Amino acid sequence: MKVKVFLYNIYLDILSFFRLKVAVFFSILFPLLLFIVFSAIWTSDNPNYIGFILPGLFVLMGMSEGLFSIGPVIKEFYSSGRIRYMKFMPVDISYFFISFLLGRMMFFIISILLLLLLSHFIYDFNVWQEMPIYLIGSISSLVIFSLLGLCVSFLSKKDSGKTLTNIVYFILMFVGDIFYSMTGAHPILKFIKNLLPTTHLLSYMRHENFSTTILLIWFISLAIVFRLLIHNLKIPRTI
Repeated sequence: MKVKVFLYNIYLDILSFFRLKVAVFFSILFPLLLFIVFSAIWTSDNPNYIGFILPGLFVLMGMSEGLFSIGPVIKEFYSSGRIRYMKFMPVDISYFFISFLLGRMMFFIISILLLLLLSHFIYDFNVWQEMPIYLIGSISSLVIFSLLGLCVSFLSKKDSGKTLTNIVYFILMFVGDIFYSMTGAHPILKFIKNLLPTTHLLSYMRHENFSTTILLIWFISLAIVFRLLIHNLKIPRTI
């Protein structure tokens, strides 16, 4: 019975996702368009750019999902007071959140596979050799940035939530080596870049030196902060 309810929740999440055309575009189609545009511009001078841009897009997708899809949605359930009513439902509330996260991860992996297939058919990129590393790095990015999205969403007020999320998103996007290398950047900018999770996630997927310690510090710190925020959160009584 519980398995059926769990699967049914995932099914409902899939239906709700496809009903939102904007979500379908930015989660699945937009990364494909970015790949086509950037690869068309840079691969003529640098054939190895495919191995550079793919990890960048995977991390960018993880950032988008975590900061804009997972964090704000879960925050809304708490801030609106709906979480209080969900606790009285006959099904454990954990089933709802797990099915929601699995649904988002499923679409995230589908987008990754579509990008890999596109790179293979257009540029004959060796997909099978790189796929395990890309999947591990991409899922790690989704986990870390989902925690970051939750922390940012729960820390910010309702009116300033989107602004703070956008600031964090653009800092991570432009300071990290997502679309281009920042080897010639100012030393201070390099120092900041080396502390960010994007740098080490990208380095892992690009077969460069990376720090597992920094990634673990980000993961543990964000998990602790989120746990403290949830513990001290006051849930409204009415929707």
